[in-house]
Amino acid sequence: MLMFEQFVGRGFMVLDPVRKVLVFNREVVGKFPAIRKAKMEEFRWLVGEWSATNKVGATPGTPAYTDTYFYSYQLCEADTRISITGPGGTARPYLTFDPFRERWMMTFTESVYGVLQSKGWQRDSIVFTGCLTMLGVDCRIRQTISKRSADEFYRLNEEKTKERTWVVTDEFEVRRK
Repeated sequence: MLMFEQFVGRGFMVLDPVRKVLVFNREVVGKFPAIRKAKMEEFRWLVGEWSATNKVGATPGTPAYTDTYFYSYQLCEADTRISITGPGGTARPYLTFDPFRERWMMTFTESVYGVLQSKGWQRDSIVFTGCLTMLGVDCRIRQTISKRSADEFYRLNEEKTKERTWVVTDEFEVRRK
């Protein structure tokens, strides 16, 4: 089914009988901004300054190493999105909730491009998956964020191999500054 058929089928759009064009069904889509804003509360704890220790595992062609990064996360756009500011000092879109599909969207827009998606939290962890392009290399990624406390979380990144298994690429121990 094509996307416009789905928009109408789900009630998001209706045919304007006068103009004979599809328009948003305001009764239906008008409820979604409040849903999105309420869901963002699940990540409010992330807002602030963080220090991250990144451990990268060895591969047959590269050594293992550990590095440290500093990140800050900010709620923006009327508390409907979280942005991230990392080593480059520029805030970038990072995380939002799509109320239409009831999915979390983690976006990457600088050196790494793409969107990872998640259906939500399971206890203290949330798993995002999707295809990313990292420095020109296409890969399928699974990122698990485990909240340990209001001031600490763990992030595990895995890549899906050609053999269809998940292999750990790196992990982050993240603490509030």
